[in-house]
Amino acid sequence: MAEEGTATISVLFKDDKEKMVPLRGSPYVATFSAATPTNHNLMNGPLLPKYVTKVIEQSQAWMKESSHCANTKDKDLTEIKSLLGVVDSVKQVHDQSETMMLQLDQLEETLNYLATKNLAKDSQVKQSKKLFDDWIYLKKLAKDIKKEITPMVASETQKNNVQINKLEEEMKAFTQELKKRDFYKYECGRENALSRLDAVYSEVNEFEKKTESYGFTSEKFGNPNLIDGCNKHIDSIKMELGNMKTLWDHISTCQQEFAGYLVNTWEKTSPFEMEDDVKKLMKTLKELKVDKRANAYLGLLDEIKKWLIFLPLISELRDPAMRDRHWDAIRTKVKSNFVVDDKLILKDIYCLNLQDYKEDVEEITDQAKQEAKMEKTLAKLEETWKDIAFEFYQHKNTDI
Repeated sequence: MAEEGTATISVLFKDDKEKMVPLRGSPYVATFSAATPTNHNLMNGPLLPKYVTKVIEQSQAWMKESSHCANTKDKDLTEIKSLLGVVDSVKQVHDQSETMMLQLDQLEETLNYLATKNLAKDSQVKQSKKLFDDWIYLKKLAKDIKKEITPMVASETQKNNVQINKLEEEMKAFTQELKKRDFYKYECGRENALSRLDAVYSEVNEFEKKTESYGFTSEKFGNPNLIDGCNKHIDSIKMELGNMKTLWDHISTCQQEFAGYLVNTWEKTSPFEMEDDVKKLMKTLKELKVDKRANAYLGLLDEIKKWLIFLPLISELRDPAMRDRHWDAIRTKVKSNFVVDDKLILKDIYCLNLQDYKEDVEEITDQAKQEAKMEKTLAKLEETWKDIAFEFYQHKNTDI
């Protein structure tokens, strides 16, 4: 037994240019089902008359509906929705022309076949002929209506174009004004910034509604590309808002990381590891697709740069070569009497703004290292010579 399913059958023939082209009506679809009664597969079975009835009813209903919708009688065409309805109906008649003619021709041929089997009904033959007449009338009606509404369509198209151009200008101004909002400022803070960003979407929603309305009209009037500019502006605005949200998320990540650093005790601070982490934060920041001139971006950039200056200085200050005298020199430079003990946290040092004393700190720590080397050398010398005993003899006939 053959498998059940649906088959698509394409029938091609060679035209007068020796090119293989589809036969009118091709491709055809055939369905195979084990539950189908055997007589349904017969040309003079019960399905063909049902098919005729169905096609006649569907064609009559569609033509009646199309005629009603395309007709301008008793319609206020100054109202855009009414005009669009007529335009749409006229277009459907044009677009369905080949399909409808094929359907009517198939209906006529089917009735001709049924007539040879004495299965054709006179009423259906008459209805089929009337459908051809109705179709000719409908095509002429659509053609006449199209001519009638052409000036109205041109006028409304012009109005719609003006509205679209005005909307584009509004979006351009909105985009420029957006750059001045608080969420572009670093001091705004993440929570406040995200709240304000979310509020912008309601404004964008209004632009989307207008764009959808004008775009629908443009498409119905045959100019779908006129709204492309507005759609690009909306996409651009949404992308900018998304990028700013990403930036504020990264700002939050950085600030949380820095806040964690600041509570570290001096003894448990790991400046080398922290510096590597901060460099990764900087890399992520520079890879963000945001306006690099935005205050929020520059604010975070400055803060990260400050840490990238600060942490190497911490590495220098944590060098074992640092002695009390060196710390005294640091205290003198920064004008603070902080105490280096187990209670000292990184925040205490961070607040000294060491980046402003970078050269001084490096000079003092370098001096500490040099002195440590000297101390090590002296200690080694002392260790080397401590067990050596010197013997003294009088030099010839002298007092020495």
